[in-house]
Amino acid sequence: MTSRPISRSAGERAPDLTGMKVAHRAMLADTRRFTEIVHRIGAGEACGARRRRTIADYLGLLCDSIHHRHTVEDDVVWPILESSAGAAIDVRELQDDHAELEGLLGDLRNRVDAFARAREGDRRVSAELAEALARTHELLAERIAEEERAVFPIVARYVSVSDWDRVEKAARTGGKMRFEAPRMLRHAEPSELAKMKKEAGPIIRALLALLMRGHDKREAIIAGPAR
Repeated sequence: MTSRPISRSAGERAPDLTGMKVAHRAMLADTRRFTEIVHRIGAGEACGARRRRTIADYLGLLCDSIHHRHTVEDDVVWPILESSAGAAIDVRELQDDHAELEGLLGDLRNRVDAFARAREGDRRVSAELAEALARTHELLAERIAEEERAVFPIVARYVSVSDWDRVEKAARTGGKMRFEAPRMLRHAEPSELAKMKKEAGPIIRALLALLMRGHDKREAIIAGPAR
């Protein structure tokens, strides 16, 4: 580990952290809203087989997405930070947070499987899933706030654009575009959305529009009966 890292020179471009920021925003929004959705189901809101299956499928993909992000951080981000910033950052606590979150994800997956198999009206299973989602959201919120506080300034100061491009490539590799892309578009701020669409090009924008239609149909099923 380098003990005296070299700061970015004046005028040198810093990495674009938009992708990670939006990914964090999407994780928090999904765990929060599904806690509320499943809590309502546990309180007696109608949830037929199609809606139950769609919710379970989405939550399974969400667990995969969070796990993939953690893998990218463990395998790519932390080594880059240690190489670039040396003693300016200690990633051990961040690694410990991942271990705790992976334990919660394992429990959440079990609760999702039980929810998918449950009969309509089984309030206990829904309540247990809502509790698991709430715990996951709480820990994610704490970890993401700490990560953005500790890591983002280090990336901005020490990490090269080319090294951060490796992070972005690793995040795309192994991710499920049909799931990830619509969520990124939904949770991007207007300026971020405009930038992503401009960089995507016409062919990718057309594909994204197609993916959004499928995403919106799924969202309508997940939302359930009008209140």
